[in-house]
Amino acid sequence: MKKFVVVIMLLCVVFSVGAQQRKKVGVVLSGGGAKGVAHIGALKVIEEAGIPIDIVVGTSMGSIVGGLYAIGYTSHQLDSMVRKQDWTFLLTDRMERKQKTFLEKVESEKYVLSIPFGRKRGPRIPDGIVRGTNLNELFTDLTIGYHDSIDFNKLPIPFACVAVDLMAGNEVVFHNGNLMEAMRASMAIPAAFTPVRRDSLVLVDGGLLNNFPVDVARAMGAEVIIGVDVQSGPEEKDKLVTLVDMVNKLTDMTGKEKYAQNVEDTDVYIKVDVKGYNAASFDAASLDTLTRRGEEAARTSWDNLLASKKMIGISDKFTPDAHGPYTFLTDENPVLIRNISFNGVSQKDGNRLLEKAKLFENNYATMGMLKKAVDNLYSLQSYTNITYNLMEVPGGYDLEFTVEDHTPNHINLGVRFDSEEIAAVQLGAVYRLKTTIPTQVAFSARLGKRANARLDYQILPSRLRFVNLSYMFQYSDINIYRKGDREYNTTYRYHLAELGYTNILNRNMKYGLGLRYEYYDYSTFLFNSTENIMTVKPEGFFSYYALMQYDTKDKKSYPSKGMSLQAEVSVYTDNLSSYDGHTPFGAASAWWEGVYSITNRFSMIPSFYGRVLFGQDSPYPFMNVLGGEAPGRYMSQQIPFTGISYMEVFDNSVVVARLELRQRMGKRNYLSLTTNYGLTDNNFGDILKGKQLFGIGLGYGYDSLIGPIEASLSISNRTNKVGLYGSVGFVF
Repeated sequence: MKKFVVVIMLLCVVFSVGAQQRKKVGVVLSGGGAKGVAHIGALKVIEEAGIPIDIVVGTSMGSIVGGLYAIGYTSHQLDSMVRKQDWTFLLTDRMERKQKTFLEKVESEKYVLSIPFGRKRGPRIPDGIVRGTNLNELFTDLTIGYHDSIDFNKLPIPFACVAVDLMAGNEVVFHNGNLMEAMRASMAIPAAFTPVRRDSLVLVDGGLLNNFPVDVARAMGAEVIIGVDVQSGPEEKDKLVTLVDMVNKLTDMTGKEKYAQNVEDTDVYIKVDVKGYNAASFDAASLDTLTRRGEEAARTSWDNLLASKKMIGISDKFTPDAHGPYTFLTDENPVLIRNISFNGVSQKDGNRLLEKAKLFENNYATMGMLKKAVDNLYSLQSYTNITYNLMEVPGGYDLEFTVEDHTPNHINLGVRFDSEEIAAVQLGAVYRLKTTIPTQVAFSARLGKRANARLDYQILPSRLRFVNLSYMFQYSDINIYRKGDREYNTTYRYHLAELGYTNILNRNMKYGLGLRYEYYDYSTFLFNSTENIMTVKPEGFFSYYALMQYDTKDKKSYPSKGMSLQAEVSVYTDNLSSYDGHTPFGAASAWWEGVYSITNRFSMIPSFYGRVLFGQDSPYPFMNVLGGEAPGRYMSQQIPFTGISYMEVFDNSVVVARLELRQRMGKRNYLSLTTNYGLTDNNFGDILKGKQLFGIGLGYGYDSLIGPIEASLSISNRTNKVGLYGSVGFVF
């Protein structure tokens, strides 16, 4: 029996010594922005060569790829994930349109620039162009299960990443904490992304001091280092023309000595050819090429990879255990949510939000259910960005929501050029007041042919309902045409006072009720001929109105799906009960538009709209006006019609059917063919017998960051003249 025990002990020692003979392998991934996707191609080849990976260390984009790989994502999963992302959207702080309320949609779709400011003097200059909201959301989703304070050495593959503390000016190596936060800090390029603030630390891109952290991997116990380097070579001075170039050069300068030492200490050095690309090359074609170049570079080092097996202490035929895949919180693998909590909101709002999220407490949830929960919370708590963390606790998970306010005080700027108005500029500002019931003041001013100034005071008893007190002054100098020829010009001053109530039912629908007072102070009418001369006197009107809006379009300009519907009814008086001693008159308008994508490039956009006057004859200021490219451009009742380039006064009833066929070319270019058919008559009951209008137009558009850039040719049976229209910028 003793001999048997001794034999067993000797065998254990032999196997233990044999097991210890294999050295630990560390894979080091450098920083490089978009160039870092080349790491994915290199990892594919390292796996194919049968190299075990015991430690992963990365900086910047290397920390993103490395961190995700460390928790189980395979190189193929990472490749697929990178290709399907909309990087143009991710690298901004824009919210998807479907997540915005009506007020947020309006603000974001007419201004090209918004500058926040605080209660201290002057605007709040952001500490980075991009706050990283969308990247945070992506990383949060990709790292579900690793949000709590965890030990990175206990991940499926031990992991570390490097950042720099701006306050102390030293390197910070993350070995524990929130994985998403660590990766985000490591890639916070100064000036481009806002820093990550943790306790007293202000953390930015680790590439400033250590962009190829071989020394970190060595300190973690790595005995054999395989390094993948995606950094660019030295730039000539005439190549330093962009912010990205400058940051790259700064990184090279500050970490040059350590970089050289780390390269020297690398056992298998894989240098990727990234010539022609930079840290911002996130377009699909560049990402595809960079991934392929990473694979090609690793294959160039194939012999060195195979030779490293001897150094590691494994046979040529050694095959490591399969890596990944990362699977968590799929529909087949729900988790039990034990507790729900909220950060960043008042107790009152937290209680309201908690009621909305309670159905998940002590219940099983999947990723799809969580996303739906976040969506529901958005609909209740507008103006916010809501993220969620899952933290493992005994018997399940805690679900923690963090609510971030997205409505600081801000100043907005809108600029537009077109062949009709030539140029227009709009300035806006919103300022929150410190009151028991939340209130804010909004001011806007517009310069152009339609110059105006508007002041709004809003009382917001809840995030989704508010009372609005408004005053607007507008000066208009407009031309009215008849069958393509100018009939007269009029100038007038317009005053509007309004008391309104708005209820936002959800992100897609709202309604409003209110009372308006409008005063039209006409100063001149200049007629081109002595025919049809009329006299219009200054006059004031009280009106009651009700309106409803519904909008599910994915984009304001060039949407690919969704629909919009809006309707409004107004009843006009001169003394709150009658007009000119008789019954009031009124106006009803409606507009429906749908977007149907036949293919991923070709869309059909049908629409129906019109306006009907009812009651006694309406005075001049409320007559139907048809023409132009945008509804309500010069007058609130203006109805657009393709082929009628300028405004014409029509009968009491106007209905229009419109169809646009749109073809996308490339990513942002569009060709469109638009046709519309209209009927107009003074009596809505006889509208089918009324005058017929036809129009057709051919247009080109480019979806730019400053708004659509468009040009079109159109003609109608009303004018028989070809109209040319061009514009740049959002409509306001």
